[in-house]
Amino acid sequence: MPSPFPSSTSNPGTGIIKLALRPPDQPVFEVLSFSYPLKLVVSADHNLQASATTPLRPSSVPLLFLLTYGGGLVSGDQIHLSISLAPKTRLTVATQGSTKIFKPSLPVDGSHPVQPPPLTRQDLCVCIAANAALWLGPDPCQPFASSRYAQAQIFEVDIEGGGSLGLVDWVSEGRSARGERWEFEGWTGKNEIWDVSSSANGKSGKGKNEKGAILVLRDNLILSAPGIASRVDSLGIFGTIILIGPLFLPLANFFIDEFKALPRIGARDWNAHKTLIAADTPSGTLLTDKERQEHWRKQRQGREKKDGVLWTAANVRGAVVVKFGASEVEGAKVWLREMLREEGTLDREFGSGALMCVK
Repeated sequence: MPSPFPSSTSNPGTGIIKLALRPPDQPVFEVLSFSYPLKLVVSADHNLQASATTPLRPSSVPLLFLLTYGGGLVSGDQIHLSISLAPKTRLTVATQGSTKIFKPSLPVDGSHPVQPPPLTRQDLCVCIAANAALWLGPDPCQPFASSRYAQAQIFEVDIEGGGSLGLVDWVSEGRSARGERWEFEGWTGKNEIWDVSSSANGKSGKGKNEKGAILVLRDNLILSAPGIASRVDSLGIFGTIILIGPLFLPLANFFIDEFKALPRIGARDWNAHKTLIAADTPSGTLLTDKERQEHWRKQRQGREKKDGVLWTAANVRGAVVVKFGASEVEGAKVWLREMLREEGTLDREFGSGALMCVK
């Protein structure tokens, strides 16, 4: 008996998000579609207060969750997601937990397959128009033993028009509770930022694509077996933060300034007796802003050493790229949560949902 329902025209794992602005400043999803195994869920918006100093802002910022059935991707799953942000819109994209990359099933007879396991893939293409902004803050990716995973995230940003992008992209060693330590077959991640400003289209030279956009940044991470654990030393998680555009400029400068303030090997602060604040400063003591900042910094640096956190930050062609690692996932989350909350841009401009990845 033929099905009474029309056949689906969507491809498995495909998602489309188009965020527009309804006059005068209300964000609305013009398109929000998805198909199994991808699921998109919209949560409550974060309302923004009107500001005379920043008139080019929406009234609220939607919070959207990227979900998968079962909390992860089965071996061989393919996800293709497209996001388009109209001018003056903002969007926070998060997950509700780590994205698990499940290992392939064994043959019925229990023998190990001769062929490599199927590749699990996730592709993201984002267009950010003038004065629009995206914060992409998923939880860490958790690849299981024997899994193979690849992701490509391509961002087309109107940089000259004030488009802004912030993202964190991180991967853990796997199921540490079961003794897994970087035992997957392979994990590959690529992040590209392309400038689609009108001035970029008028320029000539290398690094341009078929649309006339100019490549600003390409960041690749390739982890391939065997011997991944020996190459990452004692790290249990590794991640990248990329910030570009005016909205994320304060946060980007904050990372650069804090990196410059890290203790250097062989360095000595000859004014330490004047500026050092004891870690046990009474909670009732009144501190100046500068003293409070120094007190927070020294406490944070102590926790970084305890949690095995290593990190670096650099300016790369108008973007700030932060690389970080830690002994365990929780240590990395604590470090990133302290940095983001202390600076305050995400909570102020995108709402508490932007910090879900570090809770």
